Amino acid sequence: MSGFRSQKWDPWLIISQIIAVQTLYYFGLGCWVFLLTLFDNQVPTLDYLFSYKKLKLSNWSEQLFVSIFFINALTSGLAIVYLVGRYKQCLDFSLTVHFYHFFACWMYNSQYPNVFSWYVVQFFSVVIMTILSEHFSKKHELRTIPLSSRVDL
Repeated sequence: MSGFRSQKWDPWLIISQIIAVQTLYYFGLGCWVFLLTLFDNQVPTLDYLFSYKKLKLSNWSEQLFVSIFFINALTSGLAIVYLVGRYKQCLDFSLTVHFYHFFACWMYNSQYPNVFSWYVVQFFSVVIMTILSEHFSKKHELRTIPLSSRVDL
């Protein structure tokens, strides 16, 4: 059987897609954080990626940082479209990315995130990533199949 997907379960494909989407999530978040810290004259550190204390929403800089997570959700949604390309798997991959991000934050801070705004930001990030990736995946899956002008019978 030729083609991108076979009908049987392929764990190596799923694992490689999870690794690729997670890598692009952190790469995109790192690029956005770098641009933000460059704009705000701060030093980029891993605290911006993994520390939940940066998401307290008490001042303008932290609110701008929250918007970086939402912008990264848009770019990660597009990564899911191009790497996974399946409408039914968009929610699964969005939740998987944030599930691993939760554990990375937990390991980085040596305790689970205890700031409510961190959970709110992650929830809306999942929602944005899922809706965007499902929308574009559905458009991609439902496009018309081009037929050639000559038909051999």
